[in-house]
Amino acid sequence: MDAWTLPVAAAAFAGGLVAWPAVPGWVEPWIVLVFGGAVLILAWVLAGRPSRGADGLVGAGLLPADPAAVSAIAPFRTSARAPRGAAVFTIAGMIALGMGWAGIHDRGLDTALLARLAPERVSIEGTLKTDPGASAFGWSAEVYVRTVEWRDGAVTLRSAIWASGDGPIPHARRGDRVQLEGVVRVPDDADFAQALRHKGIPAQLQVGGFVRSGRSANLFVRATQATRHAVGRSIERVFPSREAGVLLGLVLGDDSELDPGVERDFRAAGLSHLLVVSGENVAMILAPVLAAVAMLGLSRWPRFVAGFGTVAFFTVLTGAEPSVLRAGVMAGLALIGVLMGRPREMASILAAAVLALLVLDPWLIWSVGFQLSVAATAGMVSVASPLAAWCGRVAPKPLAIAAGATMAAQLGVTPILLTHFGEVPLVTLPANLLAFPLVAPALLLGVLASALGLVWLPLGLAIGALARLPMRGLELIADRLGKAPVGYLTADGGPVVLIVGTIVVIGLIVWIRTRWRPPRAATVVAVAALPLLVWASALGSGPPLGLTVRFFDVGQGDAALLTTPEGASVLFDGGPDEEQVARELASVGLKRLDVVVASHPHADHIVGVPAVLTRIPVGLILEPGCADASPLLADLDRAIADEHVAVRNPRAGDTFWLGRLRLDILSPDRCWVGTESDTNNDAIVTRATYDGHVVLIASEPEEPAQEVLVESGVDLHADVLKVPHHGAATSIDEFFDAVSARVAVVSVGENDYGHPVPATLDALVSSGAEVWRTDRVGTITVTFAGPTPTIESERWPPAALP
Repeated sequence: MDAWTLPVAAAAFAGGLVAWPAVPGWVEPWIVLVFGGAVLILAWVLAGRPSRGADGLVGAGLLPADPAAVSAIAPFRTSARAPRGAAVFTIAGMIALGMGWAGIHDRGLDTALLARLAPERVSIEGTLKTDPGASAFGWSAEVYVRTVEWRDGAVTLRSAIWASGDGPIPHARRGDRVQLEGVVRVPDDADFAQALRHKGIPAQLQVGGFVRSGRSANLFVRATQATRHAVGRSIERVFPSREAGVLLGLVLGDDSELDPGVERDFRAAGLSHLLVVSGENVAMILAPVLAAVAMLGLSRWPRFVAGFGTVAFFTVLTGAEPSVLRAGVMAGLALIGVLMGRPREMASILAAAVLALLVLDPWLIWSVGFQLSVAATAGMVSVASPLAAWCGRVAPKPLAIAAGATMAAQLGVTPILLTHFGEVPLVTLPANLLAFPLVAPALLLGVLASALGLVWLPLGLAIGALARLPMRGLELIADRLGKAPVGYLTADGGPVVLIVGTIVVIGLIVWIRTRWRPPRAATVVAVAALPLLVWASALGSGPPLGLTVRFFDVGQGDAALLTTPEGASVLFDGGPDEEQVARELASVGLKRLDVVVASHPHADHIVGVPAVLTRIPVGLILEPGCADASPLLADLDRAIADEHVAVRNPRAGDTFWLGRLRLDILSPDRCWVGTESDTNNDAIVTRATYDGHVVLIASEPEEPAQEVLVESGVDLHADVLKVPHHGAATSIDEFFDAVSARVAVVSVGENDYGHPVPATLDALVSSGAEVWRTDRVGTITVTFAGPTPTIESERWPPAALP
């Protein structure tokens, strides 16, 4: 087998899995599968004599966590003897095999019994695949189904189902045997149904009854359950809750106790991979075990059993997370190669592991964790060594090796991050370099402290105190660099970004490995074009020419950014998504916010505010300060405390000045009691004035609060109005007449409430306003650079308005 064969085959097979959804429905997957096999046979006939390469176990194909592992990564060698025809047919055959294999599993979901039973009431016996966790409407978990009974029959099967229920989270854990009763449904929400399909789950069970019938029947799984329970309890006894939550995720794959503020800090700094168990953790656990058996002088077979057993136990212990599966299989293949006296190159081991896992579970291709793990490892296998050599010219060897591995991993994952999340923080490289020397001590000392805590708690507490030092260091790095005034690499996401990004990365890898130099003419053109690119970028940065308001398209929610030529910036609400508004602010290059107005504690207005506070320095936050038991408000208050942001609870008549920008608080004048929605009537209403131009951000006051505003005689006139309550039937005509806005913006998305209602739209038009809706035209930008406002929208031409 030539050195190129396995990596190319694995990549082509993965591409075929991804490509299947684009295949017409009339194509039979088994035909595609047979065709792929035939093409591979032809490729084998055309193939030349294989070349062989050797590599040691060092690194075991895992995410390298130490200098020795990084320096041992072998270069990817290609064989010039492999005929081009064999290469072409190998790629085509593996793509066809991937498409056929994906098609067979996809069609299997279409005909799955659990999907065909919907909406039947059933009884299910099975095993928990994941720990039951909190969801938006109760709890949820994945369950492996062994038997299902319904009114007309019963059957034994092997399938998965998404179980969800109301009320408190059941007292059960991953691997437990359970009995469930409820109604089987195929989700009506197309996005949710697609997400389940990408997990290989055909249906959802709305659980009415949940019974834990016992621990796992498998003794090996039982042992991991017992270990997980004991270690988890010891971690919670030895460490404070903040550090315990981090260590539970690192060691056991349990993120249920992770502090939300810590999670946001690590995400903002590009360090979120350190909060979950990963292939790097496998390397850290395996390395001391192999070192110990080597010191004991054990022969090859005992060393293999110890290493393989450790990897298998840790994989099951952590719930077989995709990145751990990838690392575990790579470690197993490397150990087998050493046992047989035939070690292989890391590229071949990675490719074989990916291929094996995708054959066993093709749905892994849709797992973002699996994609990132494979891409990071591929990046390091490809270019970690040459990058480390380059860095070694100006830095000490350990730092150079760490920098090479970090840059190579980041190069690999960037297209995937841009595709799924739309952004990559540019601070991630220095953050990872600073975190690199702290990760291993934090994990290993944490594990040691937890283990000793099981034997003698005082000793565990003593070692735990040492472990907290690197943990606190990681938290400090994440907190400080998450707010660093460094930009983000942003994109709109989607397949085009993935394809273009992958091509760019492959080109960079080829350039790094071959040190290819472009022709002189191309270099001259690139140098000449660089000032134009910088100039074009500069045009979109810096303060605007006039008062500018961006009404972000956040779906059914509110978020608006107001900026002035003097550099003042005010954010009104954060929308219903945890990260979207923070990404929007990054995309416009915003580095700080003078004021954030959290108008009232409803999900569609404040869910995104904590992420904004984590990423961007904020001078002051305004919130109503009225009594509310909402967990959303509690989360926001924790974020405010974590980020040490000043808070004010303004009332009608308060005024704030930001240079020439004046913010008048028009409402609330009290904390409302006894109305149909006290929280909505408590919402902050702000009138922003700059050089005679006026914008009224009327968040969500309903009829009672609007009546007070109209009767108070306060000046409500504005050039631009943010329409209250997404255009719901909770406004009065007199309010719109008093505002008499030229432009009325309705921030709204797909909803079941009928927003905006026709009566409200008619009243706005009657008041003389031109109505714009974010659900029709996307993000709306209003700029006052002249006597009248200029309006731009994300999508143009807009759909029929209003």
